[in-house]
Amino acid sequence: MYCNVLAFDPGTNVADWEFSWSPSSEVSDPTAQSVTVAPANTTVYSAVMTAPDGTVYNDEITITVYPEFSVLTSDVSGCSTIGLNLTADVDVSNAMDWLWEPAFGLSNASIQNPQLFEELTQLYTVTATISGLGGASCSNSAEVQVTSIFPELELGPNVVACSEETVIIDPGLPLNYTYEWTTAGEVLPVLEVTNSGTFGVTVTSPEGCENSDAVTVTFTDGPILNLPDSATGCADAGLTLDATPSDLMTGPFGYLWSNGSNSPDATFFESTMALVQVTDAGGCTSSESIWLEVLPSPSFVFPEDTALCFEDYPEATYQLDVPAGYASYQWLNGSSLNTFELEGPGFYSVVVTNDIGCSSERYVSVVDFCSEPFLFVPSAFTPDGDGLNEVLRIEGRNVIQLDFKLYSRWGNLVWEADSIGDYWHGQGPERTHYVQDELYIWQAKYRHFTDPEGQLSPWLQSKGSVRIIR
Repeated sequence: MYCNVLAFDPGTNVADWEFSWSPSSEVSDPTAQSVTVAPANTTVYSAVMTAPDGTVYNDEITITVYPEFSVLTSDVSGCSTIGLNLTADVDVSNAMDWLWEPAFGLSNASIQNPQLFEELTQLYTVTATISGLGGASCSNSAEVQVTSIFPELELGPNVVACSEETVIIDPGLPLNYTYEWTTAGEVLPVLEVTNSGTFGVTVTSPEGCENSDAVTVTFTDGPILNLPDSATGCADAGLTLDATPSDLMTGPFGYLWSNGSNSPDATFFESTMALVQVTDAGGCTSSESIWLEVLPSPSFVFPEDTALCFEDYPEATYQLDVPAGYASYQWLNGSSLNTFELEGPGFYSVVVTNDIGCSSERYVSVVDFCSEPFLFVPSAFTPDGDGLNEVLRIEGRNVIQLDFKLYSRWGNLVWEADSIGDYWHGQGPERTHYVQDELYIWQAKYRHFTDPEGQLSPWLQSKGSVRIIR
């Protein structure tokens, strides 16, 4: 601490001032301008400062010294830690702020005695800090060990096993625990099971803590299948069999069909002896064989998805044909003929049935697409304000990329465009004036789609002239 003489008289000579500190025994030099102190208790220090002209100045400061303290705790254990309280105290009377770490499982990590909300074994650290210190850190810590001695009993999920096997139920707890099984007379740490049923156990630790659990064991001779001895179907739709067992309690199941399918169902398109093996959760298997007779369905050629140019050939007739001689025909629009005339783009389907009742369905998607490009540039236009033919507009169809340039007769570029529908008013390149009425030369490069999937053609070129008439 020091007496700030210059705050009172910036031009003074500090050596001409006198200083007196009290209590004199608590400061390093009671007559110095600056002193150091090391108070053991809360102390009020005062200073008397006398100027060369005899003026006396007084001031004092209180330094609060907080006591050293210890945090007092005790470890916690119980059959169950849920609902237990952690306790902490200090050996001084000062008000404290509290912090428990980690906060997991605690009702409130910022109070002196929080409650446990979890079943756990955990080492906690509690820190007590004297309240009101702001950034200071008069604090101390201690540890609290929480121990749950409740037996962690988990017999696991229910078990499916094959007949004549033996299932071992093991709680996995120490040998010095006591075991009481629901099976009469069984008190060993593990239980051997050979019959289906539900088996429970109550386990008691040496401290007297108890826990219970149960597990169901099911013995099977394999999944119960309900497949027919034989089946008949049509080739086009295929013959689908479902091997899902009638008793689902022993699942999940694994499937292996003779056609390679690993699903509960499998579809066959030819006559054959179908085989299936189904395995339950215990690894027990059942097998079945089924004779399948697959009858022939109508077989005929039908167009694949296609594109037709209806716009360029409005008088053309497009027709879908199915061979004659089948028992019936059913088109999507209700027609029952073996031929169908296309009216335009769309989705078309037909179901053909033979004389043994088997059907085949075919369908085709027809899109309207004209692959040939069309680029039209008029030979003249009249920008005279009468509202007719006022602009040079580029027209076309199926032009995807365009590089159009218009030149004066001296070869100067006056306008350019990059898409169908762009138009020119007859202005100069800077749009500051209208060009003269004369002949202009244009050149164009362009690309088009060659199919509906978006395949682009090579660059094509075209050229011509246009005259402005006013």
